[in-house]
Amino acid sequence: MPRPKPPSRPVKISDLHGHFHEFSPQEIHFRPAAYGLLVQNQQILLSLSRFSGKWDLPGGGIEPWETLEAGLTREFFEETGLVVNVQQFLGLRESFIAFFRYPFHSLRFYYQVENTSSSSQELKPENHELLDLKWWPLNQIPLGQMNADDISIIQHYLQGQDPGKPVTN
Repeated sequence: MPRPKPPSRPVKISDLHGHFHEFSPQEIHFRPAAYGLLVQNQQILLSLSRFSGKWDLPGGGIEPWETLEAGLTREFFEETGLVVNVQQFLGLRESFIAFFRYPFHSLRFYYQVENTSSSSQELKPENHELLDLKWWPLNQIPLGQMNADDISIIQHYLQGQDPGKPVTN
């Protein structure tokens, strides 16, 4: 099968606020990222993004030389101050997004993580990227203030289902 060719027209890509911009296909870069779902004492840890104003699962972009697990451990620590052990793979989500005026083909890998920090470890939100970090009771997760991909991963996890499958209502 021949390798696909880029489109001949500009590609419309949404930014974090839902505004569309056109980009040349050659400008689009891959951005692998890993995010951790941490549940303790019937609460989930979420971070409030300074960029989107939405609650997210902690994590972020992986460097080209890092494994997904190493990058997730680093990102989780940078954003929260917590040391985690990467557990079960929960799913992959993909989209096109414009971030800081750059277009990305985003590949987001989600994992369940376990907190290995001491129980008295204080949360330390990374103030360049986060407005807040908060433990949310599982029955009070702010779904209306989150992106659809994080919601689907969390819902599948809570329902004990395969996160790779879409949620059915």
